[in-house]
Amino acid sequence: MNKITELLNIEYPIISAAMNWVTSAEFVAAVCNAGGMGVLGPNAGQTLNPTSLEEYADNVRNEIRKVKQLTNKNFAVNYIFPFDDSGAQPFTTMLFNILIEEKVKYVVAIGNQMIASEMVKLKKHGITVLYRPITPTVQNIMEAEKHGADAVIVTGSEAGGHISQYNVSLFTLLPQVTAAVSLPVIAAGGIIDGRGAKAAFAMGAQGVYMGTRFIATVENPASHAAKRAIIQVNSEEMIELEGVHERTIPTPGGIKAYQLIKEGKAQEAVPYHKNGYKEALLLGNLDQGTISVSPSAGGIQEILTCQEVIDEIVNQINY
Repeated sequence: MNKITELLNIEYPIISAAMNWVTSAEFVAAVCNAGGMGVLGPNAGQTLNPTSLEEYADNVRNEIRKVKQLTNKNFAVNYIFPFDDSGAQPFTTMLFNILIEEKVKYVVAIGNQMIASEMVKLKKHGITVLYRPITPTVQNIMEAEKHGADAVIVTGSEAGGHISQYNVSLFTLLPQVTAAVSLPVIAAGGIIDGRGAKAAFAMGAQGVYMGTRFIATVENPASHAAKRAIIQVNSEEMIELEGVHERTIPTPGGIKAYQLIKEGKAQEAVPYHKNGYKEALLLGNLDQGTISVSPSAGGIQEILTCQEVIDEIVNQINY
């Protein structure tokens, strides 16, 4: 049996990324019901910014409960490590308490660095941890193994969202990592179909973690405008926002942010990219935001259901 399907008790080793704003309960359940694992990300299922930590907590709790109503399959919740372990972290503490209260058993934990105390807390309560360093290296993946991660997600620089500070591609980093650790490795960054997944498996990966391809699905809550932009963009048209560690489809908002940064007006560019996920990706206001996806979006030609995406991958891989 594949190590990831065994670890997560799912049918196929295909996991949807924990993307901000565009991972509603309905979408997560659709991925799970198609045989993969869906992950609730930040602001899952919401359209408005929470006004307090308590409101954010209620939103997370409600979305977890909705997923449980829509599927009996396993799913995960995004767990954000503190920036450091220097003291109390209200946001992370809030997330942890909800996981325990709602008996969530799987998390995708992300962070700038491994926080050993957080790993101990999660493992003590029997939670399976898929750890994804924001800037992956062979060294910090080895550290994750040392501190008890159940699996690691290795993300190449061609990923969407907040990208690594190092310009190292998935297929450069992946074989180095799989040679260095014994725990299961999940590949992320630029994988949109069975061909990419098959290549990742050939390099030792046991699973794939996909964001961009799953945005362009029927069940994803992203706006129709954003989905059209994804299927219409060519890979070479993507623009990178210098100093932000983000690339975007050249939406009017993205172009404005790019120009402001080039003119040395980085602060004036912040509203365009900071609110990009919500404004452009979720709400379709392309003039006001960015659509931060992988340049592999150039290979996405149509909007499919989650089941169709997963079936296509499964039909091409032999894991």
